[in-house]
Amino acid sequence: MGALYNSFERDQLDAPKCHPRTRVAVINRLIDWLTRKIDDEALIMWLYGAAGAGKSAIAHTLAEICDKKGWLLATFFFWKTASERNNASRFVATIAHQIALAIPAAREFIELAINDNRRVFDLSIDTQLAKIILEPLQRLHSTSFNFLACPFVVIIDGLDECQGKDMQSKLVKSLSAAFYLSPLRLCILVASRPEVYLQSTFNSILGESRLARLALSYGVPEPHGWFQFSNRTSARE
Repeated sequence: MGALYNSFERDQLDAPKCHPRTRVAVINRLIDWLTRKIDDEALIMWLYGAAGAGKSAIAHTLAEICDKKGWLLATFFFWKTASERNNASRFVATIAHQIALAIPAAREFIELAINDNRRVFDLSIDTQLAKIILEPLQRLHSTSFNFLACPFVVIIDGLDECQGKDMQSKLVKSLSAAFYLSPLRLCILVASRPEVYLQSTFNSILGESRLARLALSYGVPEPHGWFQFSNRTSARE
């Protein structure tokens, strides 16, 4: 439960938020992506920047906004010093639990999938994603549930704080593969430091139109920093 954006654990330890009237341009760009005003084919938005650039604060604030609007499916905030969220062992289960709460109609299908195989959480990340998230949501989609009625977003923060470089890359590849050909309209925000191996991973997945990028960096001694759009134009927040 500590991985949820509004968990008690994060509230006590590591939940930075954007101050009012800050990060406005970045938040607005992310909302434009969610509402398909820009990068309308992008499945994944990679928000990246150095430590202290504000990634977690932006992810938290966006989660709050989306939650209020009914757009938020799930969050997972990795944290390197928290034993239950510095690895991927509970990642899929945590996302599935939140989806069942966010879309009550999906709960039955998720529960059926788990009951069919009580050891599903001992299987690979790819299998878990397929069996308890993708397939249940596709079954819900076949009942005429309208996934286009509003944006649905999954927010993953601090990917680089998940133990193991290979696992970090694996999560990105597994998420992109699971939803690449899916008829569901989901948006996945991934925030991390711009590690070289993650750059390579993001460069290797999806088609160019299915991945958007938003870079955060400190370029001037101002508290709100800078950001750079994926089309390489820049602006001050």
